[in-house]
Amino acid sequence: MERKNFDTVASTWDEEPRRVKLAADIGAAIRDAVPLSADWDGMDYGCGTGLLTLDLAPALHSMVGMDSSQGMVDRLTAKCAATGIQNTRALCCNLEQGKLSAGPFHLITSAMALHHIPEIVPLLTSLRRLLHPGGWVALADLETEDGSFHDNQTGVFHHGFSREELEGFLAQAGFTSIAIRRATTMHKGERVYSVLLAVAINP
Repeated sequence: MERKNFDTVASTWDEEPRRVKLAADIGAAIRDAVPLSADWDGMDYGCGTGLLTLDLAPALHSMVGMDSSQGMVDRLTAKCAATGIQNTRALCCNLEQGKLSAGPFHLITSAMALHHIPEIVPLLTSLRRLLHPGGWVALADLETEDGSFHDNQTGVFHHGFSREELEGFLAQAGFTSIAIRRATTMHKGERVYSVLLAVAINP
């Protein structure tokens, strides 16, 4: 299946209020579920323009926003420069194709990126290798939906995930202490979609 070209939407991505609200809601859910520390180095996988990255950065020692879209990475870099944020940087990298030249991390987050990944377990295994022992992942994505969330299905490989699927993926990738909760809901038109947050630890 064809991948979506996120470079084409990077410049206007933040103009959608529900995306901004969703990132803030996910950030709040992560802060509630994970004992964040000012000593931690974090990485936000599939960071886009950095809405979640920048939401969590003040609570951490450092934050890397990583995305395979150069356009998205450029937007995050520009936002950091414009606001004088010192502890955050953006990297363009596709973890499905190679290693990330950063880490290890105490925390890896992701918001609404997993459904764009064909094979989940290999990705989660790669993420776990980037974590310190005892490090956390906090991954937010759609709960299973009927395919109506995306108007354009290009690059959509999963119509959300069930709690059981997420738990199974994380266990197969070697994570422990897996916990899954509802992070928030997202309204699109007349529909309401549930967004799950899965947290787990690299033993």
